[in-house]
Amino acid sequence: MRMPLVALFAICAVAMPLHAQTDLNDKTFDKWRDRIRPTNEDVCYKTVDWLPTFWDGVIAAQNDEKPILLWAMNGHPLACT
Repeated sequence: MRMPLVALFAICAVAMPLHAQTDLNDKTFDKWRDRIRPTNEDVCYKTVDWLPTFWDGVIAAQNDEKPILLWAMNGHPLACT
């Protein structure tokens, strides 16, 4: 009985300072903003010249003599249907 009580006390002692560090306030705003803001690596998909339709992609691939990758699926990507 004593061991679980000691473990609970240790968890609470460690968790309290972590909670204080994760609060959003004037001191932690810059840290949170930098953590949440997307990086250039996160938005690199914007540099791809996307085409509005599949058919436009077929024509562009034929002109450039390149293959097309078509990814089609049925259902939710995380299997959460």
